[in-house]
Amino acid sequence: MRNSGERFITDNDMICSEFFTDMCRGDRANVFVRNRKMPVNDLVFSMINRKGLTLKMELRGYMNISHPGTQISKPGYLKQRMKLNPEAIKFLYQFHNRNFYEDPEAELYTFNGYLVLAADGSNLNVPTTPETLEVFGTSSSKVKTKQAALGLACLYDALNRMIIDSTINRVKFNEMAMAEEQLSHVRETIGNHPFLITLDRGYPSIPAFMRMIDSDTKFVARLKKNDFNQEQRSMTSDDEDVEIAITNTRRHKHIGTYNEAILMSRDRFSIRLVKIWLDKDAGIYEILATNLPRETFPADSIEELYRLRWRIETAYETLKDRLQIENFTGTKPVLLLQDIYSTIYVSNVAEDIARDIEQEQEGHLKNDYKHRMAVNRSLCIGLLKSDLIYILLEEDPNVKEELMQQLYDEISENIVPVRPDRHYERNTNMRHAKYSNTHKRSF
Repeated sequence: MRNSGERFITDNDMICSEFFTDMCRGDRANVFVRNRKMPVNDLVFSMINRKGLTLKMELRGYMNISHPGTQISKPGYLKQRMKLNPEAIKFLYQFHNRNFYEDPEAELYTFNGYLVLAADGSNLNVPTTPETLEVFGTSSSKVKTKQAALGLACLYDALNRMIIDSTINRVKFNEMAMAEEQLSHVRETIGNHPFLITLDRGYPSIPAFMRMIDSDTKFVARLKKNDFNQEQRSMTSDDEDVEIAITNTRRHKHIGTYNEAILMSRDRFSIRLVKIWLDKDAGIYEILATNLPRETFPADSIEELYRLRWRIETAYETLKDRLQIENFTGTKPVLLLQDIYSTIYVSNVAEDIARDIEQEQEGHLKNDYKHRMAVNRSLCIGLLKSDLIYILLEEDPNVKEELMQQLYDEISENIVPVRPDRHYERNTNMRHAKYSNTHKRSF
């Protein structure tokens, strides 16, 4: 069995363990102690198997596979779900990730020896109720028509396509502070592998830059035009080290906050600025800030690293579009968190399996076709959603391994070409059909 399959079986064993049941209890020792129609492992399996149907159809489909002849009511199921600690589901995908990065046989994709991490946030629309509006807030600017939404912040391995960490916040949150919090314990997942972090233009922060420089955390961040405006305008080349003066104006808004101490610790610091030309004739460029050494990371490497950050945007697209993360089981915040974390788990398992297949068939996928080929992610997710439940519920290890192999074989048959630098003109005047003929769902 491939390594990704072994990790998935290990996850299965964890879900069925008493240790995991204790995690699901949280701080309530009196829950999940009786034998019921749907114990903890069934609750988790049903979340992994979730297809976005009505709850009645979801339960019918799951019980017909797992416990034929047995039925469970919607109120009974939701009552059990309300008792389950969402942090246990988050622990599950982090448990899978730790096994992934600790695997001595895993051939991790790196850039000059560094894992390339990306931090970004995205809003998720959630059912609008008085409770969700109070807990998470609204993304709507209009007073009368409020749409409840939450802020999801992810730390993503751009080359190995794994969501390493995630936090669920109110819809408006400090993205840089959340990224720093995630980086503070990233070693718990990736171990001692060297890493660097890529950040979009909403993240740059003088105190955050200073802390990352002090801790030797490598980063590449895109600046806005008004970030370090004077220093940008004083650049005499496309790649140079500049001194950032910490003026009273720059200190002012941080007085009385967590950032005050580091801003008062010195009057200036040095940072490397790289100018990336998008259209030299038109004078259009971007400025990237970094503390990576010029000797091993020349300017074109910095540009390539920042481009890799875009992969976290496609990861959010996968969560929202292919995995339907905003198609929730219910309206209660605890159910929303469970659904989000279980969706991230399925996303990571899918990428783990696809990555295993692509590495195993690398020569064939790279050399035997006109374009480089890759596993069709939509089909991979669809097949997982269709067949994963049978593997989870199978008790015979030999049959379980056989089912896993069948899944690998079918996913391997569904490959698509990777066409670099492909662009389409957007036609905003064309009306689109309700159901796309070229973008159908896989489950």
